[in-house]
Amino acid sequence: MKRIVVGLFAVLGLMFGFTNVSHAGEVSALLEKLVDKGILTPNEAKIIEQETKTQVSKDLVQKNSYSLPDWVQSMKLKGDARLRYQYEKKDGDAGSRSRARTRFRMGLDFNPIKNVTVGAGLSGGTTDPRSTNDTWQNTFERPDVRLDYASIEYTAAPWAQLAGGKFQFPDYLWQATDMLWDTDINPYGFSAHLTHSIANDVEGFLNTGWWLIDENGISKNQDPNLFYAQGGADYEGEKLDAKFAGTWYVFNGVKGYDLDNELNTNSQVGDVADAGLKYDYDSFALDAEFGASNIFGGLPYGIDERIALFGNYIVNPDPSEQNQGWATGFKFGNKKVKAAKQWQMKYQYVYLGKDAFPDTFPDSDRYGGRTDVKSHEVIFNIGLMKNVTFGVDYYMSNRIKAASNTEHIVQGDLVVKF
Repeated sequence: MKRIVVGLFAVLGLMFGFTNVSHAGEVSALLEKLVDKGILTPNEAKIIEQETKTQVSKDLVQKNSYSLPDWVQSMKLKGDARLRYQYEKKDGDAGSRSRARTRFRMGLDFNPIKNVTVGAGLSGGTTDPRSTNDTWQNTFERPDVRLDYASIEYTAAPWAQLAGGKFQFPDYLWQATDMLWDTDINPYGFSAHLTHSIANDVEGFLNTGWWLIDENGISKNQDPNLFYAQGGADYEGEKLDAKFAGTWYVFNGVKGYDLDNELNTNSQVGDVADAGLKYDYDSFALDAEFGASNIFGGLPYGIDERIALFGNYIVNPDPSEQNQGWATGFKFGNKKVKAAKQWQMKYQYVYLGKDAFPDTFPDSDRYGGRTDVKSHEVIFNIGLMKNVTFGVDYYMSNRIKAASNTEHIVQGDLVVKF
């Protein structure tokens, strides 16, 4: 027994003193030498090797490894994979479209310096900022892998977060619906998220930022960009919760500019496609969500685990008509769908006027992401097992004033998160 203890300390001492001895093969070689010299028996060497592996595993979990830098030990890998079947049909059209699609996203977060997080992500898809889907087509072609985001985030204080680069913005601009912003968009720019306790269970927040929309090269014209400021409050009670915010959007350099990825549903200069936007889009938005948890005493299957009403409103005062949009809806079931048998049902109605907001940003599944659109959407998600969900999403959309046919889209999604 004494020899085992001596041998174990010898191995661990060498491991912690010299990082180049920390690899499994080198530990085995060291133990063989101790056996050759008669310090350990082969049996004792096996026991020490196993105990060493166990200790190293514990150190890695607790981030106490002497052989790896702290920033490597704190690295976090995250992502998801999604398989989708999508059916599309417009009333009055002779045909329909069915598509099989794949989405893969993977991200890494590093903490090289205290309070600093460097994040980077990869995804499939094309240059379209509103989609990371790859459609199954073109004789088994290999789709591209693209940089989804690359950012630096700094936690200046428990109440202040700053971000710069190309980043995921939900923490920096809260939205009750996807009427204005497709959830796949990751903007370029800088943002800040500030919080302050107002009262018991009530926290105030301020989100602000400057995002660069396009770079127009050597030109006297201003590069299109967006400044926004959002103020709101978040209440979390035992059974009730509420969140609301007001957002001021200031677009610079977009009037008269032909934006990339626009769909020409906004008014154009001279009513000519791709001639440039006719109006400015400085606008004001309101968002709100009100929820109640187990208000009926806990109905079967988690029906009332959380019931919520939500909505938002946007107005652009530059044009005199078709300058407003609004959305409203409700959801019920489990608050989050993460484990087996958890589920959630959601319905929302969206009405987005032609010039309420630039048509480069809204949800791309709602009549292609256009404005001048009204739409019903029903979503059902259920957990099959931990981190595995299946969902069905149905859109019934049409244009408000432009001549069109009602579009139906059904999406079936299998999602695995890691």
